[in-house]
Amino acid sequence: MSEPYDESLRFIEANGVHFHYALDGDPAKPVLALINMASANLTTWEPVMKGLLEHFYVLRFDIRGTGKSTWGTDNEFTFAQYADDLAAIMDALALRQAFVLGVAYGARTAAQFALRHENKLTALGLFDVALTPPVEQKGQKELGQQALQLLKEAGEPLVERRKSWRWYEDRGAALKAHTAHTHEPDMTDKLDHLKVPVLVACGRQDMNLVEAKRIAAAIPGAEFHVMEMTGHGSPFYRPDLFVRLVCNFS
Repeated sequence: MSEPYDESLRFIEANGVHFHYALDGDPAKPVLALINMASANLTTWEPVMKGLLEHFYVLRFDIRGTGKSTWGTDNEFTFAQYADDLAAIMDALALRQAFVLGVAYGARTAAQFALRHENKLTALGLFDVALTPPVEQKGQKELGQQALQLLKEAGEPLVERRKSWRWYEDRGAALKAHTAHTHEPDMTDKLDHLKVPVLVACGRQDMNLVEAKRIAAAIPGAEFHVMEMTGHGSPFYRPDLFVRLVCNFS
């Protein structure tokens, strides 16, 4: 049985890399550019795509070295480069501006995009975000289990996670793609000048919650939400809530 990952075969050249991407929905609607979590490919957004497509023209892509995208040199595995890659992909697709939204690791790239390409932004979304070099993640699994138990007790539907959401073509490149946080400094204090609307959200059962609150407080006018019964990787816990926050914000 094939998976969406097997069937997705759209590519575009940008910054010397062959990027795997998807662009779905009505071109007349506002553009929403989604940036993947760590160790995830563009199919990871399946739980929220139906709801998002009711409001947006949705761009997804595999960052360099992950999923089906190729990559360049080792020194190009940085959040700044990933942000520049998104800007180049948007240019290649003639997408002038977008609401750029990242989850977890992807939120770091979204923050860099805001710093480097604010003219291409209509709004910024930072979900499950931390911006300091490496944030302690021990206990994240246990917190996620707590969130799932709370959802079960509340009678909420649980998302069945697919292994294919984390498939990639090259293990070595995928590992290198997810090391940027170990050597890039905190950029929070550079975000206080942003003129676009900023949405910050994080799960109650997420070790990044304190960090997310700090980041939201540092950005004047940022809207902050705590997502109850939600662990790290909020679209996998509360996809309907995720969609509602994003669509209501826009």
